[in-house]
Amino acid sequence: MSLIVSVRDKRRSNHINHNTHVSPGPLSKKYSSCSTIFIDDSTVSQPNLKSTIKCVTLAIYYHIKNRDSDRSLDIFDEKLHPLSREPVPDDYSYVDPEHKLIYRFVRTLFSAAQLTAECAIVTLVYLERLLTYAELDICPANWKRIILGAILLASKVWDDQAVWNVDYCQILKDITVEDMNEMERQFLELLQFNINVPASVYAKYY
Repeated sequence: MSLIVSVRDKRRSNHINHNTHVSPGPLSKKYSSCSTIFIDDSTVSQPNLKSTIKCVTLAIYYHIKNRDSDRSLDIFDEKLHPLSREPVPDDYSYVDPEHKLIYRFVRTLFSAAQLTAECAIVTLVYLERLLTYAELDICPANWKRIILGAILLASKVWDDQAVWNVDYCQILKDITVEDMNEMERQFLELLQFNINVPASVYAKYY
């Protein structure tokens, strides 16, 4: 049974509860919001999916480019836990991904799993919270798995139609359910099980 099942009931009430006192965690000092580049006809309650994914992935791109070091954990290392059977390049931990590569990775997952723009925003909240709480850096060696972990968590907690670990294994056919379960467990522990996103934080990221 997935660890997140027990906390799914909180997803909507926490999102709209302005009086919740659980701390969302410090936002990134370097790049915490995409509001300055998110310009279209969408609203906070109905964000545009394509624009939101572009915005979120650009924020992730800047996190990678502006990092001070390469602090990571084994569970997020793509060499140790590959997402496909294709050999991981020798320079996998040295070459920063271009924004279009990050965008394509995220867009593929969102399209296959039919995730919402709201989920994309919460994905960035969880990702930045992970970097702060766990004192990690998102870097060439771990960016795919950190993003995947954040999407996995956000889709379960915030989407009306939750996508489960086995579903992601159908999208990323070479990854195992056991790997997904372990990454989910460690991601939650590193977040100190703080999956709450107050409306004020959501709006700030938007």
